[in-house]
Amino acid sequence: MTTTQPHTDPIDQVRRAVAAYQASRQARDDAIAAAAIAVGREAVAEASGLSMSRIQQLVTNRNQGASTSTRAR
Repeated sequence: MTTTQPHTDPIDQVRRAVAAYQASRQARDDAIAAAAIAVGREAVAEASGLSMSRIQQLVTNRNQGASTSTRAR
């Protein structure tokens, strides 16, 4: 006999899935930006399948976030 999950609200399931997706996407973007800074944008673009312009956007966003967070201190 298997245990069944209690009935959950479908909207709650959607919200949790969206939150998990956003967190995963942010982690991916952070890793890509860090790698681009460390080993170069071209290598990371090739490895990730993203365009050079998207890699540049991620690096720029990371740098802007870093400068914003240091100003807030």
